[in-house]
Amino acid sequence: MNRGLFIYVFLGLMLIWGCDEEDKEIPVIKPNATGVYVDERDGTEYGWVRYGDLEWMTSNMRYAPESGLYGKYEDDAVIGEGSMQEAMYEKYGYWYDYNAALLVAPKGWRLPTDEDWQKLEMALGMSSKEIAAEGFRGNYEGELLQQGDEGTGIQLAAGGFYSEHTVAYTEHWRFRGVYGFFWTATEDPNNSGFIFYRKVAYNSTQVFRASTMKTNWLNVRCCRDAQ
Repeated sequence: MNRGLFIYVFLGLMLIWGCDEEDKEIPVIKPNATGVYVDERDGTEYGWVRYGDLEWMTSNMRYAPESGLYGKYEDDAVIGEGSMQEAMYEKYGYWYDYNAALLVAPKGWRLPTDEDWQKLEMALGMSSKEIAAEGFRGNYEGELLQQGDEGTGIQLAAGGFYSEHTVAYTEHWRFRGVYGFFWTATEDPNNSGFIFYRKVAYNSTQVFRASTMKTNWLNVRCCRDAQ
């Protein structure tokens, strides 16, 4: 094979490989069962989907606990003052610090552990080799977690998070519309006082796993053992 022909063949193969990667299809995964749960404490209705031996709520918690810090998104980024946007509340629910997050699950439900999240990720296709890694992991599980009724139905939304601390050019409310942050109930054994969480991104097909301070306010999705 002459050099010119070799180059054309090589470039052709590279183009094919590149197209295969770009055109990689996201699998269609549907829940094993679906249903609706009504929280008897305040009458709030939550949809749920079943994957494996767990059932997951399909919207963020909206329960107001008796202790701990929590709140809705506000225009002026000041909790307790200003105009609260009802549309934001309908989409994202409340943001909770860790202490509040531990108190919001209805009877029979729980704040998911890190292991619960791992079970869900594996049910959606993540490999056992990646499951305990930190940072972005997996292939397409992050996109699956954000799908509505057309797919998994889990509908994790990019609500960002709230921090009581500010730094230069950064407000209390951060990354709304870009990332969604969700508590686990599991402390990081390698980082005292830090709690594992999950993050999905509007422009990523992967899922982020790391730990953060208990004082940050994240969204909560509850799960329960399959009924």
